Amino acid sequence: MLRITLHQDGRQCRLELSGRFCGPWVAETENVWRSTPCSGKEIELDMREVTGIDDTGRELLIAMHEAGARFVAQGVAMTALIEEITGKQPFDGAKARRTKEPVPKFPDQERH
Repeated sequence: MLRITLHQDGRQCRLELSGRFCGPWVAETENVWRSTPCSGKEIELDMREVTGIDDTGRELLIAMHEAGARFVAQGVAMTALIEEITGKQPFDGAKARRTKEPVPKFPDQERH
């Protein structure tokens, strides 16, 4: 089940989603996104209360991003998904440490 709440503010249309973004709810979200009230407006998709997403939902998010939509998300999974879709790479501290130049050692710390 998914609750879709539409907020309109002049030049912006914000879709607030709450629940699982999957199955028939993806098509319903697309219908709201493409509806007359949202036509020609900036789109913001608030996904802070989304608890799950399927492949169809992911594909719609990609289409919305390509059309210029902005996303609001929280939580590890949703934030990572949005970062993946929008092209931003999440910071991975372990990977960053591996790619850095080795830290030079002081002469008294070197072992031969």
